[in-house]
Amino acid sequence: MTLPKTRLTEALGCRYPIIQTAMGWVSDANLVIATTNAGGFGFLAGATIDAADLEGEIERVISSTGGSNFGLNFHMFQENAQQCVDLAIKYRLKAVSYGRGPDKETISRFKEAGVLCIPTVGALKHAVKAIELGADMITIQGAEGGGHTGGVPSTILLPQVLDAVSVPVIAAGGYSTG
Repeated sequence: MTLPKTRLTEALGCRYPIIQTAMGWVSDANLVIATTNAGGFGFLAGATIDAADLEGEIERVISSTGGSNFGLNFHMFQENAQQCVDLAIKYRLKAVSYGRGPDKETISRFKEAGVLCIPTVGALKHAVKAIELGADMITIQGAEGGGHTGGVPSTILLPQVLDAVSVPVIAAGGYSTG
């Protein structure tokens, strides 16, 4: 089955609008390689991959998939946040995702390098602020999504954000059917 092209699939360069999130201690190179090869878009869990291993994991995905068409997730409060920023830019990864994200200057660095910025938000005001800072897409994750983003259910958050922003919106967590 081939799905129609969307703004999301065109921007991310994937066949299917399926985004494999950066689940801590699960989303290593093996999962990202499998997701990419299956036509989805995968994120490495940079927040939980040991700093000494992170560059090697990025190189494994590139070697196994033939390119840097995947993403890296991190948080600015983690010890190796600057390493994550630098590696995403060095390897020209397609995207970065974050919950507690970088400032406007760092987002500008990503944009100059062609790296898409896709924050995960749990409230409408966070989506609006992320767009003001330069986000290219928004991932909404309701309370039932497991991403520790807040208490608003996805069924309430999604329509709020869709009405407020003009960038592609990815809905995460709490869905049992398409």
